[in-house]
Parts: sequence; C-alpha cells; structure tokens
Amino acid sequence: MEISRRRALESASVTAAVALTGCIGESTSVSDNSETISIREVESSVSAAVFQWGIDKGVWSSRNIELDFETVPYGRYNRQLVTNESDIGAPATVAQMEFMTDGEPLTFIGPQQNMFNRMFVQADDSSIEDPTDLVDKRVGVPAAVSSTTTTVHRALIDEKYGVDIVEDTAETRAEDPPVLWELFKEGEFDAISEFSGYTIRGIADDSMRTIFDPHALWTERTGVGLPTTTFTVRRDWLEENRETTEQFLEGWAKALSLFRSNAETALSEFGKAAGISDPNEAAVVTELMDTDTIFGPPFYEESLADSHWSFFELLADREVLDLPDRGAAITTVDAFDQD
Repeated sequence: MEISRRRALESASVTAAVALTGCIGESTSVSDNSETISIREVESSVSAAVFQWGIDKGVWSSRNIELDFETVPYGRYNRQLVTNESDIGAPATVAQMEFMTDGEPLTFIGPQQNMFNRMFVQADDSSIEDPTDLVDKRVGVPAAVSSTTTTVHRALIDEKYGVDIVEDTAETRAEDPPVLWELFKEGEFDAISEFSGYTIRGIADDSMRTIFDPHALWTERTGVGLPTTTFTVRRDWLEENRETTEQFLEGWAKALSLFRSNAETALSEFGKAAGISDPNEAAVVTELMDTDTIFGPPFYEESLADSHWSFFELLADREVLDLPDRGAAITTVDAFDQD
C-alpha cells in the first residue's frame, strides 16, 4: 500500500472534542454523522501537545471525527482500553503486551512515540560517566519500576553494560515525571530516567548530561526506533470501526505534520501539558522531530512490525514479559488497504 495515498506525516491538539478553526488547519465543519472517539493521554507527554494542536487545527473534525480527549494520570492512562474508558489509546507498549498475554483482546495498530526517553546525571558529576557507574547509586525512574521506559532502559543497559538499574543500585525509586525532575534537581537522586516532555527538558538543560540514549543505541543497531507508546484498540472494536480507525490514524499523521511545521507556536500554546515551557525546549522538539526521533510512522508496515517484534523477543528472552500471539498483537497497514 502506498503511504502517500493519504498518509504524509502530520500533527495535533486539545482536551475536549472541540475543534477550532486555525489559519493553517483544515476545515472544521462536522457532519451530522460524525463519530466520537474517546482517547486519553498521559500527563507530561509531548503527545498531549500534538493532540491539542491537531484538535485545534481541525484535523479530526475534517474527517468527521470528534475526539473526546483528556490528559490523565499514568495508571488511568495505562488501563484506558482494558477499562473501556477509551476507544483508541496510545498507552505504554509493554503494559499493553502484558494485558494481551493475560487474555485482553487488544491489538497494536500503529506506533506512537519512539523510545527516545533518556537517562540523565548532573553535568558536573564526574563520578558517573556511563551506566556502569550506577552501581550503588540512587536512581529515579518515571511512573513505575514496571513502566515501558524503565523496562527498556533496564533491559538494554543490562545487555550492553552488565548493570541492572533496579537490582545493582543503592536505591531505585519511581516517581511521576514532574516529581522525579524536582527531586533530581534537589539532589535526591544521582541519576534519573525521564519520560517524554521531561526528556526534552533534560536535553535542553545545560546542567544535565545524557548517559544513556536507547534510541541512538537501537537505531544504530537496526535502523529504526523502539516503541514507548503504541496506538492500541480492542480487536472487536477495530472490526466494527476499521474505516474510522484508518481516518483517526491519518488525522494523527496530519497532526504530526502540522506540529512539526509549527512546533514553537504549538508548544507556546499547549506545551504545559507536555512539561515543556521554554523556547530552548521547543527548539529541542523541532530538532528531534526533524530527525524522526520522537514519533514513529502512523501505521505499521510489516518491516517495522518485524523490527519491533524482535525487540519484544529480546525482552521475552530476558524474562521481562511473555509474548502474545504475533498475528493478533500487531495489525499492519495491509489490514486497512481495502480499496
């Protein structure tokens, strides 16, 4: 299927099903047969700003979709599909795979954020040069020790450096990303893994230094990124709403494109939801989007599904998770190529 058919990369916005007219957006008129899709995004995620910008520019309303959109705490966000709060979600990838192996009838329909979340130390801390120096240090991780960011950092650091960032440290503790950031700044942690908007803040902050970048590691190894969050639906909902799902993902692609072209303006309006509040941070977002670091493509091509599955197999080999059925777990773009 030619992605150029309707899928050029794009971007998006807001906390409600309201679509406002924008000078660079699309027509926001909504027909009487428009469908409402519920979706929840986690607080402190740059994706929240993309959704808000896209809603503001009418990328979904022009496709006769109204988004019931809200940012929520991590636990609620992660369970949005298994609690039937949402129709489509992009929760933590590893957590959704665990739900699948527990029997939840979920399927991935497209990548959302790449695993660009980094691990930081204070720039002037000469005692930590790389993850091998984390032994007996105090480490903070975002949201939960079982979160996708922590799981991926733990597995790849152990594989490459032979250090378990949970078992080999003096302390490893999970906090919500904003709290984690403040405690690190106050000296309560020696190193932190951060999430999304706070990774962007860390990159922009000269007082912080990156000691681990999983995106750089994995793209050097495979040529593609790893998933942090993945668009997910219930399989029965997808069967009944295949065209709507395709339109939603095309809207997400448009939202990304608009966001990429107007990141500074978009973040000045909606950056607070992503934990981004500074022009230097907006500049980091622009740079990372120009190199396709933050977000994956809107649909799963078979080759990308293969690459992601190989990483899931690595996690399974390390007994981090059990693998669900591959055919049910990932729905590729071919499933939407019905024309």
